[in-house]
Amino acid sequence: MTLSERVLIILATLAATVSVASAQNSVTEYQKAAGWDMPLYRGKQMTEYSYRFNGTYFWDNNGFRRGSICYGGKVYDNVLMNVDAFRQALYVRYEDRIQTWELDRDLIDWAMFGNVKIVNLRKQGVAKAPEGFFEVVHEGRECIYRQVTKTYKESLEVSGYNRIGYEDPKYNENIFVYFEFHERFYFLDKKGKFERFNSKNYLIKKHPELKKQLKNQIKYNNWGDQPLIVWCKVIMDYVERNAK
Repeated sequence: MTLSERVLIILATLAATVSVASAQNSVTEYQKAAGWDMPLYRGKQMTEYSYRFNGTYFWDNNGFRRGSICYGGKVYDNVLMNVDAFRQALYVRYEDRIQTWELDRDLIDWAMFGNVKIVNLRKQGVAKAPEGFFEVVHEGRECIYRQVTKTYKESLEVSGYNRIGYEDPKYNENIFVYFEFHERFYFLDKKGKFERFNSKNYLIKKHPELKKQLKNQIKYNNWGDQPLIVWCKVIMDYVERNAK
């Protein structure tokens, strides 16, 4: 082999190496531009449930929705997400990619999808709050939070149809495993006292100075027939406007 032929081979090899490196850099830059390298998409893969069941373990029965999330002190918008209410874990997806990642709960301050805002009360310093995420029902001088949880159930005697938290047209009576829906409400007062409640009268007792006015408003507006989550919103809106 002549010297000139050796030189040509070396130059061709160098060109190929540079080309591969350039292509790799281009992919990396594209991924950065697309957002694939964000901390949101570096967690562990979502846990899959291999058995058949009725209902859903997700908080939002309609599946993943776009929203915003504050993760590691930084806000990310237009993120596909949902909460596993069984494990109290938040999952994210990037566009239509199959991979689904579980975020580190300790790094999540809040997230908002649809018209629901959820917060991590433990991270916000509410030490007595249970682990997991809480929907903000009312936020002001006093706050009300709602936690949705799902419990794994297996029963041959009891149907889960009315226990999964929503109307499921695909419910299969021949499947005896389901995720049971639960919701719990919590009150955080001005002094930082945090406690659970499940009665509509609870909020009236918490504001004795407005007891008469509240009862008149409840009767006049037919608030008594509202679900507890709606009741909490209208009562606390009135309290915020009229409390001294």
